[in-house]
Amino acid sequence: MEVRDSAPEPVDAVIYGATLAGIMAALRLRLRGLRSVILEPTGHVGGIIAGGLVKTDTPNVAEALAGLTLSRFFAGIGAAYGSDGPRYRFEPKIAEDVARALLAEAGATVLTGHRLHGPADVEVTGRRIRAVRTARGWQRAGFFIDASYEGDLMAAAGVPYAVGREPRTRYDEPLAGFQPVQAYRRRSFRPNTLYPVGVDPKLPEGEGDEKTQAYNFRGVLSVDADRLPFPKPDGYDPARYTYLAQLLAQRGITGLSSIVTETALLPGGKYQTNQALFIGFDLPGASWDYPDGSWARRDAVIAEQASWHQGMLYWLASDPSLSETFRADARRFGLPPDEFTDSPHGPGFPHALYIREGRRLLGAHVLTQHDLLRPGNTKATAVCCWKYGMDSHIVQYYAEGDDTIVGEGTLSGTEFNPPVDLYQIPAEVLFPARGGVQNIAVPLCFSASHVGYTSPRMEPNYGMLGEACGELAAQSLRTGRPVQDYDYPDLAAALREHGSVLTLPELHAGTG
Repeated sequence: MEVRDSAPEPVDAVIYGATLAGIMAALRLRLRGLRSVILEPTGHVGGIIAGGLVKTDTPNVAEALAGLTLSRFFAGIGAAYGSDGPRYRFEPKIAEDVARALLAEAGATVLTGHRLHGPADVEVTGRRIRAVRTARGWQRAGFFIDASYEGDLMAAAGVPYAVGREPRTRYDEPLAGFQPVQAYRRRSFRPNTLYPVGVDPKLPEGEGDEKTQAYNFRGVLSVDADRLPFPKPDGYDPARYTYLAQLLAQRGITGLSSIVTETALLPGGKYQTNQALFIGFDLPGASWDYPDGSWARRDAVIAEQASWHQGMLYWLASDPSLSETFRADARRFGLPPDEFTDSPHGPGFPHALYIREGRRLLGAHVLTQHDLLRPGNTKATAVCCWKYGMDSHIVQYYAEGDDTIVGEGTLSGTEFNPPVDLYQIPAEVLFPARGGVQNIAVPLCFSASHVGYTSPRMEPNYGMLGEACGELAAQSLRTGRPVQDYDYPDLAAALREHGSVLTLPELHAGTG
């Protein structure tokens, strides 16, 4: 594949994805005097935080969230509201404003709507990426960072990766693979084989598969007078919500106000939606084709998820099977006219699907369940600390008996996530193993098993891993060495210079 001389001027680094991780990587590169180009596959910057995920999952040990992710992004959101310090619940439009400001500060050229489609869009010579295809021509750089939710750059470059759930035997993880014992079981659904319920996979417990946990849209609802009514989506079919109707009756739920997250997002009188109920805004099964799918297939997945979510809101506000008091309560809510004004799914509806888990790099170190727990929780090459329960949403619904629906894929079988210890994440999860591509780092689709990924898969942690990738890139560009040959003391010093926290006293408590 030839790279033409008329291509755009080379830069130091290409970052694929204007996510929080990509923004933090660009900012770190700028602080090292380096230039970057960011290729963003959507029309917006800020990733899912600007796309609807505005009730942030922070670590259980507050001090673990640090670096520029804390001081510039979340504190930047606080400053936008006139607060002194970080803010973790906010409006999407504010998150996107802060993202744009930080990208301007980073001096990064941002090209939106630039999707990579496969190996033909990436030039690799030997073990180095040389350029990626853009609408402006081939963009050359010395280093590449895949900060996307999909991992398309690393995949197109031939970097090994995994999708779905490993068998229990691969990494000796008790929670790996098919988990029927840990599944939710809900009875009194008749019939129990309607959409979106599938068939029993009949796998041995602990067997692996290529299925991913459920995605959803993180909706934002308004109760202001100018709210937009929930639209009736094309192809609307109220029968799709048969199980939701049965569940509402079983649980005595009296309105949408009992379903949405109770915490208001101020200002603006806005509320955040998530999964909420056993049958809710998640759509298990729809996500399976997304990670390795073509962009046409992914767009179809996104459309199915949008139809499910929009149809549910319309059904809650209008279906005659619900009481008038229930429907009136639902009509208290609407879509915010000042958010997502150019969304492809209509004004007020999020423009970004929440990709909870896609591809995962198979890197120099694979983070597993064992790394999240003592004694494997400390690392000699830590780039950040983290603590959050192992959070896997339902992977699939299937029928059991004549009235039971099984929601399989959770790791506890309860409303609570299995706990972890405070742990450190090593640099080796961010790049390929020795012998692989030498000039790429991956902060979001980082190297982990499915179970290992369920705890650190949160946006603040992605931001901190993006910072580490920026510093790894800067060091590799300065020294000319493969990323696998990085110097850890130098990396640690660079990270600490801008506030990263690489160790905490709790890590070593009780070990003396």
